[in-house]
Amino acid sequence: MILLITGATKTLNAQQKSALKTPTKPNILIFIADDLNMQDVGAYGNTDVHTPNMDRLAKEGMMFMNAYAASSMCTPSRSALFTGMYPHHNGAQMNHFTVKPGINNIAQFMKAQGYRVVISGKTDVFPLDNFPFEVIGKEFGKYEPITNRVDRKNESVHMIENHFKQRPEQPLCLIVAPWLPHVPWFPHKDFDPNKIKIPAYLADTKETRSALASYYQSIQAADQMLGRVLNALDQAGQTNNTATFFTSDQGAQFPSAKWSVFDKGLHVPLIIRWPGHIEKESQTDALVSLVDITPTLIDLAGGKQIDTLDGRSFKDVLINHKTKIHDYIFAESSMEPHYWYNYTPGRTVITQDGWQYIKNYHPGKRFITHIDKVERNEFYFDSWVAAAASDPQTRFLLNRYSYHPPEGLYNLNKDKEEFTNLAMDATYKKELLRGRTLLKKELDRQGETDAMILKGTLPTFFDHRYTIAQGCSASDLSFNKKLWNPHTLYITAYISDLNEGGVVADYFGHFKLFAYEGKVGIQLPGGKVYQSDSISSLSGHLLLKLTEAGQLEIQFEQKPVVTAALKRDLTKIKGGYVTCGKIQGRSLNGRLRTYQGRIYDLYFTMDALSTAP
Repeated sequence: MILLITGATKTLNAQQKSALKTPTKPNILIFIADDLNMQDVGAYGNTDVHTPNMDRLAKEGMMFMNAYAASSMCTPSRSALFTGMYPHHNGAQMNHFTVKPGINNIAQFMKAQGYRVVISGKTDVFPLDNFPFEVIGKEFGKYEPITNRVDRKNESVHMIENHFKQRPEQPLCLIVAPWLPHVPWFPHKDFDPNKIKIPAYLADTKETRSALASYYQSIQAADQMLGRVLNALDQAGQTNNTATFFTSDQGAQFPSAKWSVFDKGLHVPLIIRWPGHIEKESQTDALVSLVDITPTLIDLAGGKQIDTLDGRSFKDVLINHKTKIHDYIFAESSMEPHYWYNYTPGRTVITQDGWQYIKNYHPGKRFITHIDKVERNEFYFDSWVAAAASDPQTRFLLNRYSYHPPEGLYNLNKDKEEFTNLAMDATYKKELLRGRTLLKKELDRQGETDAMILKGTLPTFFDHRYTIAQGCSASDLSFNKKLWNPHTLYITAYISDLNEGGVVADYFGHFKLFAYEGKVGIQLPGGKVYQSDSISSLSGHLLLKLTEAGQLEIQFEQKPVVTAALKRDLTKIKGGYVTCGKIQGRSLNGRLRTYQGRIYDLYFTMDALSTAP
């Protein structure tokens, strides 16, 4: 800490007494913007957006020019940031999915270092009870209404004010995470769409200009909120003793940005200020990933390196001007689980010397996201489709977004927009082979195979029927609720090791179907259990039939073993997960533990077994 000695002896003594209550470890403030491109911050060169508070941090600290998200979607990116582990390692590869049971994270790591760990606003990591944050700002942490997004109650500011009055000796780790500038964007009252510059990766249509202006309006709102938080630090006298991080979880919701593994989807702003420790107005070209933030915080707090993390501390970049942390970093997109999307995953490696290699899976499928199917706030996509009929550049941009080649190779030093794919150019065969080798090395290290990526975790749908592989799960967002609306639900499977067993299926939290210690049955959310008598066979065919009126029958080897009148409809989809052989995101004991044995061909069928192939 820097102690300023001024004024009379009486004042000096007061400051000294105050200093005795200052934490010996630096406070940590992390401000996470939502869906913000690096290039759309004033300090990074945007002259249309007014971001004085982000720019202030850049003047008082260090700008990272090569910082990348680990995924271009909210939940996977934030889960990676908070755990220090890439998405496959921590388990949250798709949006709205949980981390694996027992995965430690920033809250646990920093609490172990004596910190009070608070998150204000958006959390978007699951299950939240696996992330033991102190959660505040729940109102502005909700998606809607968008008027709440600016933290109108100033809960982040009040947290800072109150903490240093009430717990001056305890270091604070505060994460401020607004839904800004995530869509829906604010109306563009401060921007003239006709006067702003259109980035090269966007088609120049009237509708795109309006959308970009609204996006900029939301960036400005995020900057104003950041300003209030920084002022609160100033007022509390903690600016010099706080390492302040500003970043974004991924790029903006524009074509070939968010959801993609192109540069605009992954390249994020990262600015860090720590007065007296980090040189003012400094920049670094060191290649870093957001998975590096948690290990860096542990290092700043004086903790020991945790070898199980994928990330590495870049403290030496901040303090000692080290110029290299990684030879390359990895990132991915596994798309979202929504039923209206095509599953078109991508994996990429980006090297310190400025090359990006991309491997796209299912390149024959059209790439579909909210942009062209759902999001109607400042909707512009139809204008791209119309303009592409006559404008070659728009046609190129539209095709670049909608169809991804099997491989991509880009020289980021010469082609920042990634418009020239060099994968088929024999001149760059060496760079292509290096990209392939690095990606395979990284996937092997993480334990993810091409076959796993091609399949993904989505259910396999048939007519009135779907199946989920053992150990997998699907979000409720994977289902069209209008089509999956059973009057009678059937769950069928062949199961082994009934003497061991565990949970066979969790059906959206309505009930858990289990086979455990020689008995089969279901458990309801309140703990009520309906189960069979002991079954002598250790394996056999299991069938559950449940009507919307609540009439339950469970058969084992074609023999009814459980009947009950539940008197409520548990057949419909609700928020949560449907699983095979596990409870999503949790490790339980007893009948609801992960299934010990094999589950073959678990099918969920609607209304009549004979309608499914």
